[in-house]
Order: sequence, then structure tokens, then C-alpha cells
Amino acid sequence: MVQMVFLDTNVILDYLENRQHEVRNIIAQLLLLHKKGRIALATSIFNVTEVIDKEFEIHFSGWCINERMSFDEMNRLRRNEKLYKEVSENNKNSIEKKIKEFISQNEIVMLTFPEDASRYDEVYDLVYRYQLQSQDALMVAAALANNATYFLSNDSDLIKSISDIFAYAYDLRNEGRRRAFRNDVLEAV
Repeated sequence: MVQMVFLDTNVILDYLENRQHEVRNIIAQLLLLHKKGRIALATSIFNVTEVIDKEFEIHFSGWCINERMSFDEMNRLRRNEKLYKEVSENNKNSIEKKIKEFISQNEIVMLTFPEDASRYDEVYDLVYRYQLQSQDALMVAAALANNATYFLSNDSDLIKSISDIFAYAYDLRNEGRRRAFRNDVLEAV
């Protein structure tokens, strides 16, 4: 059986926005392994939704910077729904294209949470026992329900929270964990 690598939102954004080059390089390596059928890359619809939201924020912030606005002005304008929608509308097609291409061209597996109501206790446990936010609980539940082997994120708090339920959870912003992932997983696959 092929091992599944689950990608959190921030890892996908590192790749799409060409930031955090070491993380981006790991994702590029994973994409090659995925295309060769040696691993399966997955994320959840919850993460894709968050990527869309963050991409709109990135584009709005970029527009504000191009307009030479201060951080305070940016925050104030972010609450201006009409302006935010106008700037977002100008970037809607490029954002949609970028995300669709990443998911579909790379054939990323889109995980969902099973409709079986008996599994809801798992989500309850993730929220209350592990103190996960709702978005994180849904994404972790989808990864667990679909037997993801590895969980990759840049959220050190999330990784700490799930370390006893995910044996192979890696914070890719942490140099030591990034090295461990390269040595223990990438070189072995």
C-alpha cells in the first residue's frame, strides 16, 4: 500500500507563493514521488478553502503595499468589504487557476471526513481533548479517517498537539524536523 502524505494549508501556500524555499523544495520532491506513484499526496477540502481565503488576503495585502499603505491602513481597509471585494474580484481568476492547477494537475487526493455519524466522537475528542480549533480538528480528522501516514505542517503548535495521535507529524519550518523528514522519509521512499 502506498503511504499517504497529508499537506496542511501553510505548506501548500509555501509552495504556491514560492516562499520558505526549503519547504517548497520538499513539496516539489513529494510531487515528483507522487507522480511516480511512490507516495500519495493529499489534503482536505477544508485546507483548499483556507488556501483560497489566504490567497485573497495575500493579494489584498500586496495591493495595499503597492499603494504604499501603512500596516494600520491595511488593517483598516481590510474591514472595508467593498474595497476588499473589488481587489479580490480583480484577482479571482488567477487565484482560482493557481489552486485548481496545483490540485488537479498534480492529482492531489482530496480527503473528506466520512459521513458515518459514529466517527463524530473523533472530532469531539480532537476539539476538547487536544484543544484543536474547528478547522484544524476537521482537517486532522479527515487525515486520520483516510489513513494518512505523514502529516506535514508549518504550525508547530498543531504538530505538538497531534504528536501522540500522528506518529509521523512534521513541522517543516523547524530545521531539525525538516531534516528528519528528509532523512527518514524522502530518502527511504
